[in-house]
Amino acid sequence: MIRVGSAALLAALVAAAALMVPQLASASAESELQKARDAFEYGDYERAREGAEDLLRRNVLSRDEQLIDANRIVALAYLYGKSPDRKEKATRYFLQLLSIEPEYRLDPFFTPPAAVEFFDTVRRDHEEQLAPIREQRRVAKEARRAEELARQRFLDEQARAAARANEGAVSVVERRHLALVFLPFGAGQFQNGDTTAGTILASIQLVAGTASVASFLAVHDLSAGGKVRRADLPLARNLDTIKWSTAAIFYLAWGYGVVQAWNRFEPEVSVGVVEPATAASPASGPPRIVPVVSADEDGATLGLSMRF
Repeated sequence: MIRVGSAALLAALVAAAALMVPQLASASAESELQKARDAFEYGDYERAREGAEDLLRRNVLSRDEQLIDANRIVALAYLYGKSPDRKEKATRYFLQLLSIEPEYRLDPFFTPPAAVEFFDTVRRDHEEQLAPIREQRRVAKEARRAEELARQRFLDEQARAAARANEGAVSVVERRHLALVFLPFGAGQFQNGDTTAGTILASIQLVAGTASVASFLAVHDLSAGGKVRRADLPLARNLDTIKWSTAAIFYLAWGYGVVQAWNRFEPEVSVGVVEPATAASPASGPPRIVPVVSADEDGATLGLSMRF
């Protein structure tokens, strides 16, 4: 069993390495080509030519843009040199460039006029040989364009079909009440759907409020008759401290809850879409407890309601 597992692991590692090798080679080739570009830009034409020519000889450039750039660098570097056969070598690499992109033009802003003129002459002199390549590229571009148009039409048809399927669908909107934002015990959080924050705030306020009220009642019992006995003074002071401390915690939690609920409050929230066939019937789902606010002549009332 160990040998089988080791063999499987070794096979997986070999497969992963085989997949990574082309990617690493491509990244290395691009890095070397960039060095050749930099050397060419700084006027080190000999170094640029050697680097780009080595890449072409090793056949490690995979993209047309890389091949065009490498042939351009080598051709111009030869053309700028002093070798007796510099024009013949430049012509050979310019033709390799044109075999990839027959419509290629040198940028006159970055290339001397003499080099641009030489390149244009090479292209004109070999127009007849380049014509079939140009035609094949035109056909290929039209095929790619037709494929893209067909793909876009397919996606548009799918979008229209989805839109037709949703015609008549009813968006269910839940209206929320601003008054709940200002209530304690996490009422605003529960309304906004922040159940975790609401539970935490409600628990803190419940414990702090209960402790404050209990301390207040205990102090009141100790001061029966309006005075606290001398022996009960330390206990009364401790209870009074607990009363005010827990009251402060209660109101701080309440204030934080108001601010947090206000920042996340939205008057209306979409809770889903009902299909036309079921729009007329009540939506089924698990029961939910939601806050309810009602107003009358004497004030407002807060309650809880369960919805099914």
